[in-house]
Amino acid sequence: MDKISLSVKKFKELTKVQLKMLAEVHFNHWVKFNPKMDFETTLNKFQFLYTTDNLPYGLALFENNEIVGFFVLKKENLKKYPNIFPWLSDVMIIEKYRGKGYGKILIEQAENILTSDGFSKVYVWTDQAPEFYKKLGFVYQQEVEKNEGGFGQLFVKNL
Repeated sequence: MDKISLSVKKFKELTKVQLKMLAEVHFNHWVKFNPKMDFETTLNKFQFLYTTDNLPYGLALFENNEIVGFFVLKKENLKKYPNIFPWLSDVMIIEKYRGKGYGKILIEQAENILTSDGFSKVYVWTDQAPEFYKKLGFVYQQEVEKNEGGFGQLFVKNL
């Protein structure tokens, strides 16, 4: 059996091809829920906005040099809640890797990074996976209105 090697890389370390693939995965999933999404805007976020050293920035989880999933850490996420941060956002596991524990590994990586950056809490909102975040120790706070309309659930976790 081959040895599994996991690593995390900032988006700024990825190639344009890798960033485009991540943007496509993100866009193809979320456009079903938000038909107003525009691929060029999504691609620009992944190639330019999320490739910095300061919030917001993205990170990708690799297994043996293949991208397994990704997330973005943000200072601002929901416009109606400008005073709470940092946010864990855009969490996604590539479909063929789902159900294998990579989501938990991805969240743990985000928590480690935020802790090393001096943060003591992390926030997430979801309308897709509340049970996933509860399993990982996130605590429900309230219903929240999403930027595009609709509602989700706000969670927080002490780090």
